[in-house]
Amino acid sequence: MGPSCVLPSHGNRWRSLLGKVNRKGRTKHEPFILLHRGVTNSEAWRSLSCEAKALLIEVWARHNGANNGQIALSHRQARAALRIGNGKVQKTFLELQEKGFLIARLKGSFNWKVAAGEGRASEWELTTEACEGQPAKGWYRNWTEKQNTVPTSGTAGSGTGNQSASAIGPTSTIGSGVGNRYGCK
Repeated sequence: MGPSCVLPSHGNRWRSLLGKVNRKGRTKHEPFILLHRGVTNSEAWRSLSCEAKALLIEVWARHNGANNGQIALSHRQARAALRIGNGKVQKTFLELQEKGFLIARLKGSFNWKVAAGEGRASEWELTTEACEGQPAKGWYRNWTEKQNTVPTSGTAGSGTGNQSASAIGPTSTIGSGVGNRYGCK
């Protein structure tokens, strides 16, 4: 690496803004989360709810480069970090697992009977990062939106399902006068 790899002539200004940096212009002590375009352009990422994206980033923030598969994050910690309810946290963890972003390596537990406060947070593996010397699993790449192959009720020719408003007949105007769910008054 020669002098051409050093920051340009205005590099001193950048160094003062960035603090202490190495030869490549990176800081030694500032952690970051790298979201590759391969992740953000995937069908699985685009289908994630906002809560799921926030939770995935929360798990990623606890990843230090060496602890994948042992990233501890309990439902209680996730609830506090995202400010959402218990049911929503549970659904969000399931969504991330179903779409291939997280693997639950160790299920958390909390036992009230043994001793107050004794418990263990769940441990997670990010499929976007290498784990235990193995390359990233990347299961999210294989996820696709499931197509609904079962006909819904009321489809043409099924003979069942909702009837159209014309088949129901006139509706009463007694009451609020707003009409019914079919838009008839």
